[in-house]
Amino acid sequence: MKKLFLTISVLSALTFSAVAQGERKTTPAGSEAQMTPEQKVDIETTKVTSVLNLSAAQQVTFKKLLLEKITTNQPLKEKAKATTDANEKQKLISQVKANNEKFFSGVNAMLTPEQQPKWADHKKKLEAKQAEKAGNNHQD
Repeated sequence: MKKLFLTISVLSALTFSAVAQGERKTTPAGSEAQMTPEQKVDIETTKVTSVLNLSAAQQVTFKKLLLEKITTNQPLKEKAKATTDANEKQKLISQVKANNEKFFSGVNAMLTPEQQPKWADHKKKLEAKQAEKAGNNHQD
């Protein structure tokens, strides 16, 4: 009887532990929304440097371009979320897209010919991830 009780309690503990760990992965603590623009820039620069093997000068340029994009787009995105006017929202989204294209073309211009195809692949992955994220937001 003691063995049965001990077995049940161990299995229960493992089950609750697994459920708690699964919930922890989905919480927004430490999410991108809580990071400063500089933190976002540092993280993305590290990722892109590992993918593209950026030189020190390229890293500085990339950081500058990305920080400019983030600081320009962040107020536009917040304003677009807050507005109820469809025309105003579309106008703001168009500005964000124009800023993004300016960023991507600026980065592409600083890259070597060997890095440009890798950047194009990275850009496609980012866009796919963004589209997936947007799709998930519309389902909620």
